[in-house]
Amino acid sequence: MPRFIVALVAAILFSTSAFANVITIKFEQTGEEAVSFAFDSETNTSTNLATGQSGPYTFDEATNTICGSGPDGAEVCATFEGESAEPTVGQSGPYTTNAGTSGTATVVSIE
Repeated sequence: MPRFIVALVAAILFSTSAFANVITIKFEQTGEEAVSFAFDSETNTSTNLATGQSGPYTFDEATNTICGSGPDGAEVCATFEGESAEPTVGQSGPYTTNAGTSGTATVVSIE
């Protein structure tokens, strides 16, 4: 499995390139339903595609961690494993959250 997910945040989410403004990622938590988010680098907003709920997100490149607010307003963070590289649709890699859950994140689309 390619160790790409940091590419998501390093190469696309915070890219100044006009190529990719929105990247959609499916988070598959072990033993839970998958949830997909669209991350818009122009507005710095993430949107839960199932609920339509959106809010700001941040990314800490030093720790490879992306954070946003959950439905209850609590901060939700996911730390991705791997090294920076140019992401492509279909790549996937492991993540762990600040709540201690983990799973696999997959790039669904890049627009």
